[in-house]
Amino acid sequence: METGGITMAKVGQLSPELEILLVRLRDRFVPRQCYNVFADSMANFEARRRAEIAEGLNPEARGIAVIGNSGSGKSEGVGHYLKTNETMSLLTEDCEAADAASFVVPSPASLKKVGYSCLGGLGYPLSRDRFAGIIWGLVQGHLSELGVMFLHLDEAQDLYSSQSEREMFAVVNTLKSMLQNKRWPVSIILSGLPDLLTLLNLDPQLGRRFIPISFSQLDVIEDGRNVRSLIGQYSRAANLELEAELQSDDFIARLIHSAANEFGILVELITGAIEFCFRGDEPRLTKQHFVAEFRRRTGCVNDLNPFVRGDYSAIDPKLLLPDRRDVSAQTGTPQKRGRQK
Repeated sequence: METGGITMAKVGQLSPELEILLVRLRDRFVPRQCYNVFADSMANFEARRRAEIAEGLNPEARGIAVIGNSGSGKSEGVGHYLKTNETMSLLTEDCEAADAASFVVPSPASLKKVGYSCLGGLGYPLSRDRFAGIIWGLVQGHLSELGVMFLHLDEAQDLYSSQSEREMFAVVNTLKSMLQNKRWPVSIILSGLPDLLTLLNLDPQLGRRFIPISFSQLDVIEDGRNVRSLIGQYSRAANLELEAELQSDDFIARLIHSAANEFGILVELITGAIEFCFRGDEPRLTKQHFVAEFRRRTGCVNDLNPFVRGDYSAIDPKLLLPDRRDVSAQTGTPQKRGRQK
């Protein structure tokens, strides 16, 4: 299969050492300013709560809502903080106590289903049906017993999606009750898609108890310099030379567009290009490696590859196996297809 100058027939197997290096590159965490804002907020919440516990006080807690599109890096950011913070312990199966617990909201979600999932993660699975209020009372009790100060729910937009108005307000009241619990208030960290804001804005009393942090999309003007630096960091970590073109304004703009302006996807494109460079046993990372990686991700032909096409801004980088009918004219509207977009 052709990949813009590099063919799959030309790439080979990697040595165990290079496979390990790739794993390390993919696992590499790069903090953005939005992550630093989140980390500072968490540190402040933790210091405040520990001081309250030392004084025997239990005032109501506050929460953090981490908002971003798919591929923005929000889940990775929250997870990285909870796993690596030196002053905070994350709940695992063999823990008898922990400062934080992190769970993924099941989909489709209901208040009862999320409660069951949390109880299972806390080590207290239920074998029989209970009302949602009873289930969440048990969740609150076990969080207190374990000393959990922070409860993180990922994919939290599913708490809102496809819910009736009655169910949504039940979710709102449950979140408020955990923040306001007189015996053991728990700070709630919600991470999810922008739809999550609709849930938080349903009730001003809930909304004012959350700090919103946006893992926003990349902007060529504001973030171009950092992206340029990021490519250099990864190439050096991979012990590769860097083609001069990869530092040009045009390439940086193409890379950001190819990542749909999302930071997490951009990092994946960089590490994917490095993999193609490794597999070709080449000493220099070039534009052709990015051409190859984008085609591998989307199955596109070169004319629909943002690293090749002149008017790349007309390309939707999120489509799989796109064809020319998917490309809109620069000043026009998308051409109609047989299916709805």
